[in-house]
Amino acid sequence: MNRISVIHRLYAGFGLLCLIIVCWGTFNISIMSSFSGATDRLTSDVFPLSGSIQEIEAHRSETARYSVEVVAAGDQKVLNSQSDRLSGALSKLADSLDAVAASDSMAMFPELAEVNESANVRLAELQRSVKAILGIKRQLLSVSDSVNSGLSDFLANNGEMKRTLVREGTEPAGQDIYIRDLFTTVMENLANIELLIMQMVSTENPSELNAIVENLRFNTSTFEQDMSALVNEVPRLEGLPSLVERFLAAVNDDAGIISQYSDYRQSRLELDLLARKIDLSLSAMASELDEARKIVADRASASVFALDETALNSEQLVYWLLPLVVLIALARIGSAVGRIHQGAEHIRHGMDEQENVSQSVARQVSEISASVAESLESIDELVTTCDRLEDSVTSIESLMARFRIL
Repeated sequence: MNRISVIHRLYAGFGLLCLIIVCWGTFNISIMSSFSGATDRLTSDVFPLSGSIQEIEAHRSETARYSVEVVAAGDQKVLNSQSDRLSGALSKLADSLDAVAASDSMAMFPELAEVNESANVRLAELQRSVKAILGIKRQLLSVSDSVNSGLSDFLANNGEMKRTLVREGTEPAGQDIYIRDLFTTVMENLANIELLIMQMVSTENPSELNAIVENLRFNTSTFEQDMSALVNEVPRLEGLPSLVERFLAAVNDDAGIISQYSDYRQSRLELDLLARKIDLSLSAMASELDEARKIVADRASASVFALDETALNSEQLVYWLLPLVVLIALARIGSAVGRIHQGAEHIRHGMDEQENVSQSVARQVSEISASVAESLESIDELVTTCDRLEDSVTSIESLMARFRIL
């Protein structure tokens, strides 16, 4: 590691920093992709589904309002107008449920399939109930006027019969005890009949209404006998039998006003039951839609919380990594600076050593130069000596030559 140069170390540190930046960028791209995916799911699946549920709720509210207006309609014209609006609201409600069922967003919310199925079942019940309630309401409007006028005639006939009895029978009853007993019995029966009629008009229970009608018809059987006996005893009551006959026909005949009114009240009670049934179905559907909204809202909240958590984790990671990267960079810079100082010291020491070596070499060169000079002088002296020796040899050879001649 110590053999690596400082420049190479700087390159390695720069490369490491680039690698950290690339990793950091990749991490940020991944986080942004996660944000984008979660946002796309919210905008393309959750929000449209929530809007569809709101649309279903709006059509459900319209259906509830128009059903109340249908029940409260006072004539055929208003009924026809409100029935068209009610049918339109039901059609829109059915279309909205079908649109939600066919939506691609349902794949993300399998728990909504049960809610949608239950809503469709309630829609079918609503359609049947609305059809029945429209038929009953039209029938009631068609017979309402005749029943009201017939009941008014019946009560007026009863009033006339009672006034005739009081006007024509009071005096004979005061003169004869038998007539008084008959008169008292007839008046008591009339009082009971009036009480039963008041109960019949005011009751809301179908079973009680039937019981009251049966009791009313039972009382008229004894009333007819007592009234016939009283008319026989009091000739002045000769106008009473026609009133009694109309009274008995109104009470006992199937086409009489009591039967008509009983059927009318039964239909009214059935209409009220259907109206309550529709209201309960719509309320149950509202609860199911609230549950569906809660499911979608919980999923949206979970997605938002996941985004918040991811953002928080990313932020914390940045807070941790940034100081760490800065510290690593500072450490690398400090290490590089230290190694640069060490290199500079080595260079300085090398330069000093080189200077000392240069001085030593110069000194040795000087000594060698001096030795060479001395050697050259010795060589010169040797050459001179050789020359002298050569001269001596020459001289000797000359002398020897002379001795040979001699």
